[in-house]
Amino acid sequence: MQESNNQYRRVGVIMLHGACSMSCLFCITENAVREMNKEDVKEVLSIMKDREMESVVFGGGEPLQWGYDLSEVIHYAKSIGFYTQVGTNGVGLTQTVIDQLDADRYVLPVDSIHPMIHNYLRSGFRNHYDIIQKRLRNLVEKSISFTISTVVCRVNAEELNGMASYLFHLWEQGAKIHAWHLYRFLPFGRNGRKNIDMLNISYKDYIEKTEHIKQRDLPFFVYRRPNMQLSKEVDFFWLEDGGLKIGSEVWVKQCFDEVINDR
Repeated sequence: MQESNNQYRRVGVIMLHGACSMSCLFCITENAVREMNKEDVKEVLSIMKDREMESVVFGGGEPLQWGYDLSEVIHYAKSIGFYTQVGTNGVGLTQTVIDQLDADRYVLPVDSIHPMIHNYLRSGFRNHYDIIQKRLRNLVEKSISFTISTVVCRVNAEELNGMASYLFHLWEQGAKIHAWHLYRFLPFGRNGRKNIDMLNISYKDYIEKTEHIKQRDLPFFVYRRPNMQLSKEVDFFWLEDGGLKIGSEVWVKQCFDEVINDR
């Protein structure tokens, strides 16, 4: 595998910490991720600036559970020219929090149009589907841009067309949907590894299911994400064992045969 080229990586995901109040069945976050402080975040933003990156996503774990003031680092990132996004499970994203954070965009999960299936995959809150619906309504009312993320797995792969129609209906109602990210389930992280037998979907099946969505010509971007660890557009930053890790420098050295060789 060739070494990654950072020249075209426009987006940086800062994993503020690894903790989360939910326990999604496909969670890819590693338990080894440690909490950053505000100075750590500013150091990462400086690295991203040197690499001419344009957008930052504050993630985790769950960024709204971070032990520091998220609004402060969002404001700082904006002040040095970054487009700011918050990738959240939505539980803590109340109207008051939206106003306090003042991020440019939010990334929220929708993994099924059926509440029982979504709540099953997004374990931790029995009514998580209802919470997400409320958060989306709040963002629509405030005319704030958002992105939807879906983890495509064996359980929900047949629902993608229905989800596309649902998102199109939201857009017709005035939702500022920037993009829909279709992530392929990967058997990594604290929950992904142990749920591979239940959730795994082959690369071939993933491409076939998502191709129908790509052909629908939806009025927002649709991105297929078969393996974000190999992305040429997005890089990841986190703390582990006391040091800063950068995805393009760590993952390029690893072999993903169990994921990418089943094509």
